[in-house]
Amino acid sequence: MSFLPTTEQIRNVFNDEIAAVGGNVTDCYDDGRRLYLRSTVPLSAEVRPADSVQGGVALRATADDILVHPYTFRQVCRNGAIIAHAIETRELQRVPDTDPDENVEEKLVELRDAVRECASEQAFSAAAAEMRSAVDAPADFVLNIMSMFSRVSKDMVDQLLDILERFESQHDRSAFGLMNAVTSAARDARNPETRWRLEELGGA
Repeated sequence: MSFLPTTEQIRNVFNDEIAAVGGNVTDCYDDGRRLYLRSTVPLSAEVRPADSVQGGVALRATADDILVHPYTFRQVCRNGAIIAHAIETRELQRVPDTDPDENVEEKLVELRDAVRECASEQAFSAAAAEMRSAVDAPADFVLNIMSMFSRVSKDMVDQLLDILERFESQHDRSAFGLMNAVTSAARDARNPETRWRLEELGGA
């Protein structure tokens, strides 16, 4: 069964809006049913000296819905984080093509608005400010990792153990360091859904 808007329609809207703000689509997975998109836009800021992040937008479409979030890309290590708790985050519904939605065009307009909001300077500034705060906040690793275990499926337990090893191997014991351990695991994940979930955890 196919769903509306189609992944092609969603992808075209996303590409158009990102291009309109001078950005680039950096990652795309589209199997005709599921769609994962990430982009960067020309907004950047230092989180700490010589450590900059760039703004962007991430999109995930499944059979039921479309999620659009602000996205940050750490340039020094090429890690990405999805800011799912941002006020600019939007969720839109998809419908089966056997039950055509009379308002598909309206949904695409809503999608354009959502991408623009997530690509805004306001969305990026808020995310960058949170990251700067995380640099100075010590990571209570045990509490954080237990929280992560409660929020993921069993098939992600191995990833969380990998995150523990990555965190322990670095010198940064801040909340920002924990975030980067999570997003580095996401960067190396091959499964698009696992990568998305880990990038959400990193952003959280």
